[in-house]
Amino acid sequence: MYEYENLRRITYGETDAQFIPVCPKCGRFVKADESMMFNMENDFDRKCTNATCKKCGRVQMPFEGFY
Repeated sequence: MYEYENLRRITYGETDAQFIPVCPKCGRFVKADESMMFNMENDFDRKCTNATCKKCGRVQMPFEGFY
């Protein structure tokens, strides 16, 4: 089964970039940033952190796709 099937999603931007709000290191839920920067092609920096984990600090949430 899909690991994150019944979890909420975080969506950013006009292109609806969708993320799963869990820490990729420890698996805890994270506090997502209010907004995210997009370039002119409506793409985001895939190396940039976009959430805070209480245990691991600044992390990047797993990207699920554009919806």
